[in-house]
Amino acid sequence: MGIEGVSLVLLPVLGALILDFIYCLYRRRQQFEDLPKPPHSFLWGHLKLMGEIASQLPPNTHPQAYITAIAQKYDLKGIWYLDLWPIADPQVILTEPELMDAVQVTRVYNQHRIAQEVMSSIIGENLVATVNGPMWKKLHNAMAPAFLPSYVRTLTGLMADETMIFREALKRLASGRRVFSMENELSKLVFDIVGRIIIELINQQLSMNPFVKLQVALKKWSVRKRVDASVAAKIQERLTALRSENIVPSRKDPLSILDLMLRETVLQDGTRKGLKAVELPEGELELLVTNVKGLLLGGMGTSVDTLCYVYMLLSKHPEVVQKMLEEQDAVFGRDLETTMENLKESPTKLNELEYTTGVIKETMRLFPVGFGVKEAPAGATVSYQGREYPIGGGLVIVPSWHTMHFDSQYFPEPSAFRPERFLGEGVPRGWFRTFSRGPRACLGQDLAIDIMRVILLLTVRDFHFELTGLRPNPKPRSTYTDLDTIFGDIVFQELSMEAKPRGGMMMTVKEKEDVI
Repeated sequence: MGIEGVSLVLLPVLGALILDFIYCLYRRRQQFEDLPKPPHSFLWGHLKLMGEIASQLPPNTHPQAYITAIAQKYDLKGIWYLDLWPIADPQVILTEPELMDAVQVTRVYNQHRIAQEVMSSIIGENLVATVNGPMWKKLHNAMAPAFLPSYVRTLTGLMADETMIFREALKRLASGRRVFSMENELSKLVFDIVGRIIIELINQQLSMNPFVKLQVALKKWSVRKRVDASVAAKIQERLTALRSENIVPSRKDPLSILDLMLRETVLQDGTRKGLKAVELPEGELELLVTNVKGLLLGGMGTSVDTLCYVYMLLSKHPEVVQKMLEEQDAVFGRDLETTMENLKESPTKLNELEYTTGVIKETMRLFPVGFGVKEAPAGATVSYQGREYPIGGGLVIVPSWHTMHFDSQYFPEPSAFRPERFLGEGVPRGWFRTFSRGPRACLGQDLAIDIMRVILLLTVRDFHFELTGLRPNPKPRSTYTDLDTIFGDIVFQELSMEAKPRGGMMMTVKEKEDVI
């Protein structure tokens, strides 16, 4: 067949594809005709608008900032829609607590398949944070007891001992006047090398650079295989110890989170004291490996990222530091030795650090670690101001608490750093949503808060941190915050697995006696 013959065959196919695209374009754009939304183009939908907003912010900014910027620019309230076809699925944005409760608390819709797709290629299938249905119930029931406040408090001594090692690292950095990445140093405190390998790989996978994506695809399999083997060996080692020592982990008083995850396996096959432990079935081992890695990663989005921004904000707010110190001295004592004794003997005293907790929550309000996305069946709706709005049938449900956190209706002067907002009953429960809400809220939120309280208690009194390479913007890049006029572009969180500190949060540290 000659060129002319091939052309005669391909032209009808090409024509059919063009007609199908036009038809799909028409149907997609019509879907949004009578719905609240920013200015909408028949040809571009909201793709061009997203490009314009993205151009005003630093590269690779987390999408929650785009959503908030659009909401404020066009005065969009409550519920509105984004048409990003054919680049991404259409989205329904929820920005008020009652609407978020409608999909997270009153009705608990499934985690969206997008979350599972992003996580599964690195972490694995059946991660408790993204899986739905009976598998989620099984994992949640196994893991939830280990995150109860009563058990978290038993880890306080461990947190304190590890933070003392962190203090020694800070002293070395201070004596050498070295510039360092606060993100990296905190990661060493909270995670081991396995967690850092996984995080780095995910960060690269989310890159928009096709060459980076290709490199990740080539090495992903081998890296994941090594990481999985390392985690699996630790799990099998612990299972062997439980069996040989005739230990059945207690739900009320577990020795570790992993022990609770192994509880059902030990109960099913019985303890085997003195016998070589039988290896876990492949499916069970894979499930445990996936969720151990998921726990490692979950901490990055809370303790590490949030503490980076806490230290950043404290560097420009000595009055906040002073209030923290007064509270910490009153609760735990004026010197380090007394503080350590009280911390280990009475870990419940951490609850008395109300202002320190306010500092943490106010930082998380300003810099939430991202949002979870939901999906609802076709025909599902939510009610808002007397009208029913569609949320199902292919729409990605986005509860954008970042947008609510910067809404003056809920937080007056929302760009200001004011920890006292969170004292007493100042902020209703539904207004602070960094950990989400409902049955699918973050399992580890109490653990994360306690980790941060302990680290701040043992560092703020003795160390002063400063950002390096500070380049404040002459005017705000966006309407929702003016913090970039103080700190520069670092306030615009980067897109990674979560909304992370830009550039690793480069800092210097001084011991307090050296501060003039």
